Amino acid sequence: MTSGFKIRFPGGYDIEDVFNDNIDLNVVLQDKRVFFATAYTIKNIEYLLEKDQDIYFWSTDMFIIKDLEKITIKKSIEKIIENDFFESIFSKIGSVEDVYSSSLDYEKIVDECPAE
Repeated sequence: MTSGFKIRFPGGYDIEDVFNDNIDLNVVLQDKRVFFATAYTIKNIEYLLEKDQDIYFWSTDMFIIKDLEKITIKKSIEKIIENDFFESIFSKIGSVEDVYSSSLDYEKIVDECPAE
């Protein structure tokens, strides 16, 4: 299923430090279902804990990756799907029609994380 999805960044891809940041993303499957999660780096979680001076961190629909390079994001989602954890990590937020446009089909959706 590695080619059966496309990645979109609802807030845009504006990463200043690929090792210390987080990003929201939508994954659009070929069957037109759309899922949401947030990718974090370890350094970003450490930063958020220190900034908020808290003793714990949690977030729904989160996963941790080594960096936020687009290729790392793509490969991590491929691995998540391969290991059958996709629907445990990502939440379904609707269909392409619900999230984007009723006239948009899968082929016209731009993958913001194309395979290299």
